[in-house]
Amino acid sequence: MLYINKVTDDPQQQVNLTGIPGYTIMMTLRFMPRLQMWIAGFTVGSTIINGIRVVTSLNLLRQFKNNIPFGIQCITTNGLDPYQATDFATQAANLYLLNADDVAAIEAGVFE
Repeated sequence: MLYINKVTDDPQQQVNLTGIPGYTIMMTLRFMPRLQMWIAGFTVGSTIINGIRVVTSLNLLRQFKNNIPFGIQCITTNGLDPYQATDFATQAANLYLLNADDVAAIEAGVFE
C-alpha cells in the first residue's frame, strides 16, 4: 500500500502513479463544488475507468478487481466521504495505491 502524496486542493488535477512495477497509472481527480464531492478517473494501458466517486472505501475500484492489477483506498480522519476541495491537501482524506497483493488481502480479510 503506497500513500499517494501528490494530490492537492486543485479542483482538476492529473497524477501519474508509478508504484506498481510495469504499470503507469494516470489518475484524474475533479472536485465538483455544487455536489461537494470528488470524481476520479484512471487509465492504465488500454483500460479507461471514468466517473468513480471518491468515497471512504477499502478499495474504490473493487468492481474492476478482475480487470486491473491495482486498487485505490480512501481513508478519512472523520469517517465521512471527502467533500471539501481541501480534504486531500490537509490530509483529512488520504488516498493509497494498492498492488495486487494488497487487493487480495482486503478481499480475503473483509469480503470473503
